[in-house]
Amino acid sequence: MVKVLKPKGQVKNVEGRKIVPAEARVKKAIRFDQREESLRTLSQFFLGEMDLKMRMRQMSISSGKEPQEWVAALEILKDNIIKTEHPDLKLKMYQGMVDLLAKVGQKEDLFTIQQIIARYNLKSFKDIGFEKVEIEVARDACPVCRKMAGKKYSIEEAMETMPIPCHDCGTEVDAVKGYCRCRYFAVF
Repeated sequence: MVKVLKPKGQVKNVEGRKIVPAEARVKKAIRFDQREESLRTLSQFFLGEMDLKMRMRQMSISSGKEPQEWVAALEILKDNIIKTEHPDLKLKMYQGMVDLLAKVGQKEDLFTIQQIIARYNLKSFKDIGFEKVEIEVARDACPVCRKMAGKKYSIEEAMETMPIPCHDCGTEVDAVKGYCRCRYFAVF
């Protein structure tokens, strides 16, 4: 590939595409990805760019500084979780929050919300009438999680000890290490 220098400092390859310096690509990509990921997450719940802009403006006015897009998106989801009465939609919104937190690398917040989801699932199983659950792990689970594969617990015991999500999980997804993807299954 032959590079041709242009007068304005832009570099183009022979095919005519611009080549952007690596530092500029990284900085632009991080900001762009967080905004795009925030909008993608919101779009799953029929929310969009206007909702994000309005929340960012509200947060800017109240705090005196502009928040990051992903923080505003989490606040929007949190408010909608409180407002909705549909349990499955609440669960999907929590999962959307977890996925967004994983993309931006917020492990502790991610773990807390994963615990909420696990407790919600256990409560749902109990409400249906199940008494026991079994742990299923992902195919590429970390060694710590693999040791829990197939273990059975009473629902009360699982709620008390909360073996999953595993706090010591070594699975790395997106920008965070420790994204436990183990889950409970009700057993007869």
